[in-house]
Amino acid sequence: MRRRIVVALLPVLVLLVVGVGISYAVVVGERQTQQVFIDRSGDAVRFATLAEAAISSGDSSRLHAELDAYQELYDSPVWVLGLDGSLLHDPGVPLPSGEMVADNVQRAFAGSRAAEAGTVWPWTAGPLRVVEPVGRDSQVTAVVVIEAPTDGLRQATLRQWGVGAVLLLLPIGALMAGLWPLSRWILRPVRDLERIAADVRGGDMGARAAVAHGPPELRGLALTFNSTVDTVQRSLERQRMFVADAAHQLRNPLASLRLSVENLRPWAREPEAREAVDDAVDGAVQMGQMFEAMLAATAVASQERVSDREAWTLQQVFAVGRPRWEQVTSEHGLALRVDDPEPGLALRQPPGGLVAVLDELVDNAARLSGAETVTVSVAVDTARRLGTVTVADDGTGLSAEERDAARGRFWRAQRHQNVRGTGLGLAIIHDVVEDVEGELRLDANEPHGLRVSVRLPVVSAG
Repeated sequence: MRRRIVVALLPVLVLLVVGVGISYAVVVGERQTQQVFIDRSGDAVRFATLAEAAISSGDSSRLHAELDAYQELYDSPVWVLGLDGSLLHDPGVPLPSGEMVADNVQRAFAGSRAAEAGTVWPWTAGPLRVVEPVGRDSQVTAVVVIEAPTDGLRQATLRQWGVGAVLLLLPIGALMAGLWPLSRWILRPVRDLERIAADVRGGDMGARAAVAHGPPELRGLALTFNSTVDTVQRSLERQRMFVADAAHQLRNPLASLRLSVENLRPWAREPEAREAVDDAVDGAVQMGQMFEAMLAATAVASQERVSDREAWTLQQVFAVGRPRWEQVTSEHGLALRVDDPEPGLALRQPPGGLVAVLDELVDNAARLSGAETVTVSVAVDTARRLGTVTVADDGTGLSAEERDAARGRFWRAQRHQNVRGTGLGLAIIHDVVEDVEGELRLDANEPHGLRVSVRLPVVSAG
C-alpha cells in the first residue's frame, strides 16, 4: 500500500515538476535571447551612428574597419544597406534572404526599430538577426543588419536549464525521501490490520490488531476491528453451545419416542393398527435422521476453519480419505479411480475439512448415481491461484434443472426419495465452500453422469 500511495502522489509531483519546469525553461530561454538581442542591438545602434557619420562625411574607412574587426571577433557579419538597395558595407557573406528579413528591413527604412526578437531554443539552429535604421523617422538613409550566431546562446540556455533542473529535483527528492518513512508510519496499523484479518480469515479467532501505533484514526479502526472479531467469536461460541445443548436435550426424547411407539406393536392386532404403528416408527426414524442431519449442518457451520498455515496438502487429504472412499464404493459395487495430486499442493480448508467434503461427495456418487466408476481428480489453473478437486461418475446424472436445485436444503430427486439421506449434504458443502471464497459446481459428465467440482484458493501449506 505504501507503494500505491507513492504512486498516487507521483502524478501530482510530475505535474508540479512539469509546470514549474516548463515555466522556468520559457523564462530562461526568453531572458537569454533578450539579453543577446539587447547586446546586439546596442552594437547595431553604435554601427548605425558610424554609418550615419560615414554617409554624411563621405568617408567609410573607419566604418569598414570597425565592422570587419567586429565580424572577425564575434563571427557576426554586418551589412549596411543604402536606400537604393546597394551595400554600403559588404562583409563578404551573402545578405540573408527570406520574408522575415525583408519585412524587418522595410520597417527599418520606414523608421521602425525591432523591440524584441523571437526566442532562441536549444533545438533551433538559425542565427539571431538585428536590423537597425540609420537615422530617424523620414531621415533614414541606410539600414544596419547584424547576424549573430546562437551556438553560445543555446549552450547557455541548456546550462541554465540543467541548473534549474537540479535545484527543482533536490526538494522533490527530499520530499520523496521523507514521504517513504512517513507513509510507513501511517500505514503500519493498516499492515497490521491486514495481517490480523488474514489470520482471522485463516481460522485464528484469537488474533487481534495492535492499537498502539499510527495515526489516531487508524488506531480507532483497529479497536473497531478487534471489537467486531470479539462479537463474531462470542456468536460462534454461543452457536456451538446451542448445538451441544440441543444434541444433549433432544436425542434422548427422540429415542424414547421411537421406543415407546415400537412397544405398542404387541397391542396392535388389527392390520390397520399395525400399519399405523409402522408408519409412526418410520416417522420417528425419519425425524431422528433429519434431526441428526440438521445438527450436523449446524455443527459444521459453527466449526472454525483450519488456518491456511496449517492446511493439509492434497496428498494428505487423499491419504486420509481414500480408505473411506474405497469402502463406500465397494459396498455399492462401484470401481474407484483416484488421480494422485502433485506433491506439496494445498488448498484452503473449509469448516470441517476438505476430507469431510470429499467423503460426502463420494458417498453421494456411490449411493445415488447408479454408476460403475467414481473418479476423484485434481486440477490447478495456470496462475496457480485456484485448485479444483472433482468427483465424477458415469451414472445417470442430473438434468440442468436438477443441478440448479441440488444445492438447496432438503432437495432430493424424485427417483431418490426411497434412498437414505436428508438432502442436506450438497447444501452444507455449498455453504462451507463459499465461506472460504470457494465455489461448488455441478456439471454434466461426458458421455453421461455427473461432475461435482470443488474450487478452492491455493495456499501455502505449513
